Amino acid sequence: MTANMEWAFEETRRRDVAEREWLGSTAEGRPTFAEAKVLDRQGIPSCHVWQVPAGEVPPHLSAIDALRRWQAGACALCSAHGSRLLVDHCHQSGLVRGLLCTSCNTAEGLQSAPAFVAYRERPPAVMLGVEEQYGSLWDGFAAPARNKDERNAAHVDAAASLFGDIAARFHLESE
Repeated sequence: MTANMEWAFEETRRRDVAEREWLGSTAEGRPTFAEAKVLDRQGIPSCHVWQVPAGEVPPHLSAIDALRRWQAGACALCSAHGSRLLVDHCHQSGLVRGLLCTSCNTAEGLQSAPAFVAYRERPPAVMLGVEEQYGSLWDGFAAPARNKDERNAAHVDAAASLFGDIAARFHLESE
């Protein structure tokens, strides 16, 4: 084995140890999907009852990587596992907030329910003390929306493109 390979393996082991020490047992005892439904009725997003790791996020982790490790495959709002988690971001600041399942990510922009409001006020990124601009060098970074009306118009356009067919069918059937 070359010196470079030995260094790479040792660095990987060092980072794994740092992540395990940082995370500790924070993923234990989290609410199930069913328990998260009860929390939702009380206006509490699932992530607000998760144990937050003590100490600083290891420096080798980006904000999104730290969120992926801490959330351990669970949606920050509903605790659903097994589905692909999407990176949620604030359209006003362009900052990453957390990782959500497809259902919660779609609903998040259109909901004013207490659990969604609480999630926006204290998202997982804030809980971990990390900050990252949404996007990448390849596809560009999210530009903050200029105002609330602009953001709402974007949501209406997105909803219309997603549900326009369905709405049109219901409109025709009700006449």
